[in-house]
Amino acid sequence: LPSEILRLAFITARLFYRDDRTFLEVATTCPSIHRAFYMFAVAVADRILLDKNKPVNAVALELKCFAEMLEEKPLLSIERQLGLLGELLVLERLLAKRGPDSLEAWVGPSGEPHDFRINSQEFEVKTTASTHRIHMVNGTEQLVPSKACTLSLISILLGPPGQGQGVSLTEKVDAVGKMLAPAPARVQQFCDRLMACGFRDTDNLHYNRKFALRRPMAIIPVDAKFPAITRLTIEKSLGASAVRIESLNYEVNVEGLENEDGSPGWARLFPV
Repeated sequence: LPSEILRLAFITARLFYRDDRTFLEVATTCPSIHRAFYMFAVAVADRILLDKNKPVNAVALELKCFAEMLEEKPLLSIERQLGLLGELLVLERLLAKRGPDSLEAWVGPSGEPHDFRINSQEFEVKTTASTHRIHMVNGTEQLVPSKACTLSLISILLGPPGQGQGVSLTEKVDAVGKMLAPAPARVQQFCDRLMACGFRDTDNLHYNRKFALRRPMAIIPVDAKFPAITRLTIEKSLGASAVRIESLNYEVNVEGLENEDGSPGWARLFPV
């Protein structure tokens, strides 16, 4: 018998022999699933009598159908929704200033180490629902610029909006899509990158929670003064034992280091 049949908690299956014939018995002793089991048994019988499937194959096929029918959608967690919304806020700024071709700057969904790259400038977008600029850093390489590039962290604080205010992830996706509408090829690229981030159009209704900026977006250069823990800093601290550090996630507080949107520092570090 296939393992998918033998692993069931409330349905038993066994093969037995009588009068030189092989029989398959599928049964349940759990009263709460009697009705569902009856429907399952009828579907199995149809596959055997009408489709001429072998009994074991018929049971396995119906189990697969029931599992697919009850499979849950892999929706984005609230953290991933916030992260994607933050990246779209930055992308929206670029599109408004530079047009549809600036979609090329959004390189994170393509597997690049940072979210945006414009010429030799890279940007890592960090979005939080906290009231302070405290962001999670994943790994020792996330705050390391690519070769011949500079890196800046863009800090975005989102929170619950007032009545009639704010924007949802679904609304922001629609807004950015409209900005790209004059360039159909870019619209398809945008859809592909959303899919790479785990966002599907068919799940729009699940992402209607609204958010608003708590404070203006801010940018912080990731330079020698930035409190980043990288592989190099670990090696300097631990020496040969640094190789024993397999992974590292930490929170960094950038309050007081930021250059808020509209300030000279923002204009110097961000191209729009």
